[in-house]
Amino acid sequence: MNNILGIEPSTRMVITSVFAVYTILLLVFGILSRRAMQNGKGDYLSKFYTGGRTTGVLMTAMMVSAGVAGAGVFMGVPGFTYKFGAIWMVCCFWSMTSNFMVLGLIGKRIGIVARRINAKTFIELFQHRYENSKTFSILASLVILFFLGAFAVSTITGGGRIFEILTGKDYRIGLAIFTALVIIAALTGGIKGVATAMIIQGIIMTVSVLVLFVMGVKSTGMSYSETVNKVLETYPSWFSPGDFSKAFGTVFSFAILWGLTTFTMPHVTMSALTYKDTKTLNNSIKIGTIVFAVWMLCLNGLCFIIKYKFGGMLGGEGQPTPDLAIPLLTVKAMPAWAAGLVLAGVCSAVQSSVGGMVVNLAGTVIGDLYKNLVNRNADENKLKNLNTVSIILISLIIFGFACKPPALLASLITYATGGMTVAFFHTILLGLFWKRANKCGAIAGISSGIIIYIVYDLLIKGKILVPMFGLNPVVIATAASTLIMVAVCYVTPKTPYGIIKTWFGKE
Repeated sequence: MNNILGIEPSTRMVITSVFAVYTILLLVFGILSRRAMQNGKGDYLSKFYTGGRTTGVLMTAMMVSAGVAGAGVFMGVPGFTYKFGAIWMVCCFWSMTSNFMVLGLIGKRIGIVARRINAKTFIELFQHRYENSKTFSILASLVILFFLGAFAVSTITGGGRIFEILTGKDYRIGLAIFTALVIIAALTGGIKGVATAMIIQGIIMTVSVLVLFVMGVKSTGMSYSETVNKVLETYPSWFSPGDFSKAFGTVFSFAILWGLTTFTMPHVTMSALTYKDTKTLNNSIKIGTIVFAVWMLCLNGLCFIIKYKFGGMLGGEGQPTPDLAIPLLTVKAMPAWAAGLVLAGVCSAVQSSVGGMVVNLAGTVIGDLYKNLVNRNADENKLKNLNTVSIILISLIIFGFACKPPALLASLITYATGGMTVAFFHTILLGLFWKRANKCGAIAGISSGIIIYIVYDLLIKGKILVPMFGLNPVVIATAASTLIMVAVCYVTPKTPYGIIKTWFGKE
């Protein structure tokens, strides 16, 4: 790696020092958030998982934006674009719809119903919609534990790789440090502590990507248009989408996967359980969309700079993975102190994203499986202790799997988000907007979606089947399982009137 990096020890020292100071400040904010959580209204689980339903505009907007972004937007997608071509920029731009799809499409209704039934987690909310079905709760919990856990592994991997850039030390040392920071952040402030850090990171990252874009363009010694033309001359195939039907299938698939179905990610949808009021919700959509648009435009614009500066060097034997393209450009194009701030911002964004996922995973284990299914009368002290143990164990499991990182982050992120999409797309949308949806249909939809997705994906990877119209398996599995859920709902008993009144009544 060093033959490309060429970072002086003094430069590394400055970058590492800035990173350390930034991290300490975030931990201080976490402690303050813990005090806020302790002084808030409501029981322990409500304050820990929903922040007392009092989060403001910036906090709500950043919970969605940072929850969707993480290592995927800042590292994974630029790495994918560098390796496979400019078509992935088009796929990534769909992520700008995230705030609207989460807060605009389902946020208001979820917020209203969650307050009516005092739901503290994603599964608890929809378990009520589907007649408090234990089967539904167990299936949904297993999906979250497996696929959201895989998403967390891919995200924390990005933090470990940046640590490797910062210090030149072993990747696993950075991974261990990040795991410790995630545990501390999650335990000190719950979801509100994680979200408070997201505000700081969101502001710093927005400024950082703007500055990085300007510095990256200057580092080429040419104008931006000249750099793009140079890349076009040198790597014409990088701009070509190849076979039209396959390219269309790819863009369509990721418009669904990375844009229109963002609400299926539980750690992102949790933001709809926390916001203060409707005005907060509406303003969060506007601010979050603007922030995400700045990130996308700058980071995708930098992909041309990366291709020009690094050519075909990344990803070769003994060379850095393409996922490190943005961190490498940051070190090369910016002063040491500025590079340290940008990389610290990316690292802390990774930390907060994983923190939100860990809080959600712990909520699944303690709130959904233990309290709701095993011991409904558990006292608060016992829940606190179990929650602490759960967060530590989940973080350590994520660390263990992340010790052997995937070749490209975006590959694991795609698979993980696909699993949540096929399980929860119909469960959420039909549950929220169709009175006829019932528990039998939801169970059939989740189980058939996961089975079709896994089997179809394996058949394609084994080259037994060719992707239909170039579509990702998630599109086929989601469409098929949605039809199955609708059919089962029509031939099974309706949901009791009391539940329908709670979810669809005005009062």
